[in-house]
Amino acid sequence: MGEAEHYSDMYARLLPPPRPPSSRLRARLARLAAALLPDGRCRLCALPSRAPLCSACQCERPARWRCPRCAQPLLVPAAGCGSCALRLPAFAGALAWSDYAPPWDRLVAQIKFGDDPALARWLGRLLGQCLRAERPGWAPPRWVVPVPLGPGRLRGRGYNQAWELARGLARELDWPCDCGLLQRRRDGPAQSTLPLARRAANMRGAFLARPLARGARLLLVDDVMTSGNTAEQAARALLRAGAADVRVAVLLRTPAAAPR
Repeated sequence: MGEAEHYSDMYARLLPPPRPPSSRLRARLARLAAALLPDGRCRLCALPSRAPLCSACQCERPARWRCPRCAQPLLVPAAGCGSCALRLPAFAGALAWSDYAPPWDRLVAQIKFGDDPALARWLGRLLGQCLRAERPGWAPPRWVVPVPLGPGRLRGRGYNQAWELARGLARELDWPCDCGLLQRRRDGPAQSTLPLARRAANMRGAFLARPLARGARLLLVDDVMTSGNTAEQAARALLRAGAADVRVAVLLRTPAAAPR
């Protein structure tokens, strides 16, 4: 052994062995690695993302105006759409995060049939952020109220995606949420399985609300609005129970078919 190797071996025996990193340091390193190298994937584009939707997909919503009363997409800014000009809905206003169209419609399939209530709660928080930014004039409601499922469908699915959306929105905006205020009287065919002409009759009398304090403002939350019949009948039930103002927030709004 040469002189250099001798002294190196001597110092190695004298120095204490290296200490393993503390648990706190390991946790910090793990958080740093997670921030730099996300292991999740965006639910729409499949690119790496720590959130269920990457920043790009959160921002790439249809850049269009909407009817302030029913949230139907508009080609130009206007006080309302043609349908609301002919007949106002029972609810006083509506907001939609995006259109029920590809690729956003996949999100509804995941929260309804993908056994993923956590995703619904996260999307509810996204809907709450949208409401805060796009409807600053809306006063805080007395309650956030989800559209209920029928008892049979609730047992079969195990959860109600509208409840999870409402919980996420209420948590984001720090508003109270009541998942039992509005009830569905009966199970019936899913609205999505019926032609538009039969949807109004299918929802008529479907909801019952607990008595409310007179003058209460409510926010009704659902995943999709297509014909608007579900929101219409739910809003009427809440108004009969004593509400003075019912507004609607939905994750996705189905655009009206273009005239042929």
